[in-house]
Amino acid sequence: MDRKWFEGEMDNIEVPKDEVLQAISTGIEKGRKQKVRKKTVKVSAAFTTAAASMVLVSGFLFAPVNNALAKLPVLGGIYEKVGSQVGKELYLSDKVTEVNQAATTNDVDVTITSTYYDGNIIGVTFKAKGDNLSIEHMDEGNRPVSGYSYHLFDGKDQKQWGSGSSGLKKDGDEFIGSIEFYRDGKELPENFTLPLTFTHMADVNGTWSFDVPVKRIPFETIQTAARTETPDGEFELQMISVTNGKATTTLEYTYTVESRKDTVDLIVFDNLGNRLSKSSEEVLHIKEIDGKIQKTVRELFTSKLNDKAHSLKVQADMERMDEDALHSLKTSIPFQVKSPRFGYQVMVKDIQKVKGEVTVDFTIDNIKEEQFRFDILENFAQFVQVIPSEDIKRSAKDELDYNEMLEHMIRSAHTKTVDRDGLRFRSTFTLPKDASLEDYSLIVPFATLSSNDKPIEMKPFEIKLK
Repeated sequence: MDRKWFEGEMDNIEVPKDEVLQAISTGIEKGRKQKVRKKTVKVSAAFTTAAASMVLVSGFLFAPVNNALAKLPVLGGIYEKVGSQVGKELYLSDKVTEVNQAATTNDVDVTITSTYYDGNIIGVTFKAKGDNLSIEHMDEGNRPVSGYSYHLFDGKDQKQWGSGSSGLKKDGDEFIGSIEFYRDGKELPENFTLPLTFTHMADVNGTWSFDVPVKRIPFETIQTAARTETPDGEFELQMISVTNGKATTTLEYTYTVESRKDTVDLIVFDNLGNRLSKSSEEVLHIKEIDGKIQKTVRELFTSKLNDKAHSLKVQADMERMDEDALHSLKTSIPFQVKSPRFGYQVMVKDIQKVKGEVTVDFTIDNIKEEQFRFDILENFAQFVQVIPSEDIKRSAKDELDYNEMLEHMIRSAHTKTVDRDGLRFRSTFTLPKDASLEDYSLIVPFATLSSNDKPIEMKPFEIKLK
């Protein structure tokens, strides 16, 4: 099999026009809450302080479904207004557990209204009532953006699960919301209680604690030996299983890469032409075998398998990551900075210092024609930074520790394109007036380039479901 086979199979699938248009509308809404695979400018870890929390918003439903929900009791209204797409699917299939567990603090009543557990996702819906509740200022100051704060177990960071949540929404004289937790590889019993505590609710601080009953919805696991490899046969991906839930699908697989930072991205369709919507993935195991890194991954898709589907068609792309590079400004000019893995280069041609203004003139070299869009290279140039050499920190794994370095890094006040064709740029930095250039180093974000480079396309393959 090759990519042409994969594309040919997709072309041969008959797709009704009206259903396609409806699916596009649905996909637009789903796209607000999932990772979308597109070539945008990606910025390396050096330039982000923390990962943003995923916000689950109300998904699109066909009009008849909305009407059905509207006719149902209060619980149906919660799933219509703030439930995730998974929660709505399970509610309509009568697979959620209705709960009426309440707690009161500071004249605010919070009630857990329902739960569900489909594969890796554990969902909780709730409502809150109180005269002092308000969401008018929930995006100001230190207030949580969603309008409420919560934790699991005893609140210690290392015990928390990944989660996504809706924002609070006013519903009559109450406020409603929903949370989804991802169990992060933990094996859980079919029935258990989830210790959940709210610490802020719509502008009111307090403690509302619950032992939420959770019951796992039955699912089917299909073992598979499907595999693929890179064109040169050096790296491979081996499927382990497909778990078919009532509203989700989980793929578990193992693959080999050259570096721990390298990943594999899956694009999955069923044989009917339905694409599975990505949600999240977790690395279960990492080990080194014969100089290669082997990862075992469980990936969650917020799509249930169509009952009529008999196979999945998968395209796997290997995304390789380079490392950022450091270079002391003690070096005589000109000097060259080369990326550790893929040979990208920056040539510093001149550095001028006038009082506290430092101008660095450089080119980006060893880039193939049309390898990157110019806006990506321009973005890369804008994030070449300087840092006092004494503030360079490394982790126990000898990796740059940006959590410790971030507040010391100095981004250019201005970056100018001097020669677009020659990829020549000039960045101006503001340093203390008495600063000595010899005490500083240049940080070159080569990881940004590699994350926007073309991935290695592994051979398309098929997973038999029946």
